[in-house]
Order: sequence, then structure tokens, then C-alpha cells
Amino acid sequence: MSLEPAVALLQRVDLFSGLDAVRLEVVAFTCERREYAPGEALFEAGEEADCAWLILEGEAVMLAAQDRGSPRALRLDTGDLIGETALFNRERRRTRVRAVTKLETLRIGRDMFQRLLGEFPEMAGAVAARVANRLENAGAELRALELRLARSGAAQKKR
Repeated sequence: MSLEPAVALLQRVDLFSGLDAVRLEVVAFTCERREYAPGEALFEAGEEADCAWLILEGEAVMLAAQDRGSPRALRLDTGDLIGETALFNRERRRTRVRAVTKLETLRIGRDMFQRLLGEFPEMAGAVAARVANRLENAGAELRALELRLARSGAAQKKR
């Protein structure tokens, strides 16, 4: 299979969107392609998180256990990146992911990803800029939520 489809999907992923095509080809080339049959698990909750997956083709579902009631489900599709925090941190999976249809993925291992960041400083800079931007956006969303909650609390006190 050609690297072009994987590179095109990597360009659409926020984490990799700041990288040039040559670096994206290196990422795609060094990653492992894996296929899953419908119903097959990519991972289970509690497993060590040592990689992320990019869905090249197909659909999957992420299931997260809730304290009460049935699990929450999130549909995953072609181009979705699953478990990207595992590229930066050693942690355990908090969800499970299963293939819904035949699933083709690109497995991005943490060790390989970290090695690429070390070998290509410009890649590390681009990824760091994306992560910083996402943190800034998350902070802005939290401040907006805090403001809405404060307004809501003030409105309830007036009643």
C-alpha cells in the first residue's frame, strides 16, 4: 500500500498538521499497519497505553464505563486518531475500542514517535506548537465555562 493515503490522513490530524510532507512520510513509513475484523478489540480498559492509532479505513467504537448505568460510546471514523496522549505519557487505557467494520489502522508507537522527535528537532517544534495551541484553547474553554457557571450561579441566587 502506498504511503500517500496515510500521509493525507496524518495531515488532517491536528497533532501532525504542522509537519511537512517529508516528515509525515517518515511517520507513516515507520508506523505499523494493522487490520482488525468487526468486533475485534484494539485495546481494553486497564491495558498499558504505549501507542496511538490512526484509522486509515473503517469504523470503530470507543466505550467508556460510567459510574452509573450503561457505558458511553463514541463513534470513530477514517482519519480519527485514537489514544494520542499515550505518545507523551505512560498511562493505562481508560476506555476500550472495538472495530465495528473491517478496520485498517496505522499504529504509532510511543518509542518510535519519541525517537522521531529526538532525531528531527523541527518535528518536535511543530508538535510542541500544536500541543501548546491545544492547551491554550482548552484553557480558554475552561475560562468560558467558569464564566457561564458564575453567571448561572448569580442568576440562581437572585431567584
